[in-house]
Amino acid sequence: MEQEYWNRFVETGKITDYLNYKGMAICKQVMDCYEGDRHSESDYSDRHSACSDTCW
Repeated sequence: MEQEYWNRFVETGKITDYLNYKGMAICKQVMDCYEGDRHSESDYSDRHSACSDTCW
């Protein structure tokens, strides 16, 4: 799907199309973070967010 956004940007040259492409990359990073956290659940948590560490 990222490739589709990149191709659209290359075709149009519009900054909004580039920002949509970059948004997809950021979205993928966030989703990867949540997926990784779901597989390595711990009994220790600070309950603030799924991607933070437990240090106070």
